[in-house]
Amino acid sequence: MSSHRQPGRRRAPGRVRRLPDGFPRAGASWAVKSLASLSVVGGAAVALTIPAESADAEADGTTQLSMTTSSFALAQRGAPDAASRSTARDEPAVAAPAGAAPTQPDAIGVEGVKAVAKPKPEPKPEPTPAATAEAAAPAASSGSWSGSVTARCSNIGLIPNAQRLCSAVDSLYGPPSIGGKRASADEHGTGQAVDFMTASASQGDAIAAYIQQHVGEFNVKYLIWQQRYWAPGEGWSMMEDRGSATANHYDHVHVTTNY
Repeated sequence: MSSHRQPGRRRAPGRVRRLPDGFPRAGASWAVKSLASLSVVGGAAVALTIPAESADAEADGTTQLSMTTSSFALAQRGAPDAASRSTARDEPAVAAPAGAAPTQPDAIGVEGVKAVAKPKPEPKPEPTPAATAEAAAPAASSGSWSGSVTARCSNIGLIPNAQRLCSAVDSLYGPPSIGGKRASADEHGTGQAVDFMTASASQGDAIAAYIQQHVGEFNVKYLIWQQRYWAPGEGWSMMEDRGSATANHYDHVHVTTNY
C-alpha cells in the first residue's frame, strides 16, 4: 500500500543521506546552523539545501540534509582561517623592546638654553707709545712758572699764545735751547711755532704730555714729536720719513699755537 504525501511538501532532488538512527532532531538542526555560519565566516560560497521537514521526515523522525562535496571542502578550508583570525584578535598586544622606549632628555637651563661657560675676557690691548705719552703726567720739573714771560721767550718773535707757552715750558723743564720765529713760509715765519730742543727722549715725552694737558690754556693747534703728529681731538698719527732726526722731530718738540 503506497504512502500518501501531504499536498505542498516535496522531497529534495538528488540522493538523500540520512542521519544515523538515534541522532536527535535538535542536534541535527544545531549542526546545520553551525555549518552555515562557518561557511559565511570563511568567505566561501556554500551551497546548502535545508529542506523543510516533510511528512516523511516527521514519519521516520529524521531530518534530511543535502550538501555538495565541494561546498563541504570549502567550509573545511575556511574554518581554520576564521579560527586563526579570531585567535589573532584574542592574543595580547606585543610589548615594545626595552631599548625602543623614548629616553628623557638631559635637563637644560632657563627657556630651553643650556648653560655655557662664561667666555674669558679678551686681553686688554697694549698701550701704544702715543697713548702712553698722552696719558702720562708731566715729569718733575726743576722749577715753576709764575705766569710771566721768561727772557728766552721774550725776544724770539713769538705771538702772545706761543710766548706764554714757551715761558711755561722754559720755567718747568729747562730745555737746552728754544727756537722761535725765522724767515720761512710756515708757522715759524708768522711767530706761531716754537721748537723745544730736548736733552733726552724722556724730557721730550714730558714736554709733549704737558702741552696736551694745557691745550686750552695756550690755544694749541698741533704738536709734532718723534715723527708723530697730534692735534686736539685727533690723537697721534705717524708722519712720512723726512730723512733725518731733526727733520723727523726726534731731537725736539714742535708746537704751533693759534692767534
